[in-house]
Amino acid sequence: MIDFAFEPCTDDASWSPDWRPDHLDLNASDFCLRYFKADRRLIIHGADLSVPSLGHPVVDFALMLEYAVRELMDHDSLATETSLTQHQYAFRREAEIVTLTTTWPMGGVAQLTWSELRELTEEAKAEAVRLITTAHPELRDNTWLRQTVGQPPTDASSSRGPTTPGI
Repeated sequence: MIDFAFEPCTDDASWSPDWRPDHLDLNASDFCLRYFKADRRLIIHGADLSVPSLGHPVVDFALMLEYAVRELMDHDSLATETSLTQHQYAFRREAEIVTLTTTWPMGGVAQLTWSELRELTEEAKAEAVRLITTAHPELRDNTWLRQTVGQPPTDASSSRGPTTPGI
């Protein structure tokens, strides 16, 4: 079983409904480096790879997973990092099993199936978009977010309730 969630940082003003960005067209740098930071709960078959109290942009983590999946289609291993930290995520694929090793939490190791990694990646992307567009419905039309991360959920398809602070 995989237990995954972004937990928006209460000290990140971008989650607040009153927050307004410096400019209207948020781009990759804004979403991956500046705004919408969260702690991450990630428990893979009992191995706790959660990263609490660091506050990392949700989009950056989701796109790091997407990069890993793309690379593992053609290569059996890779190491990558999220943009704001030097915490390494090493992936090794052997047939249908993927081993994920992290430098933070120190020495974290988990195994999951190839299909579970692909599902986790899609869930991370969808959850990032859902949280952002729930906090700021005006970002549903953000071209970069829609084209790069994914479409916002329709009201009917958003079964999870809002979990961002201030909503």
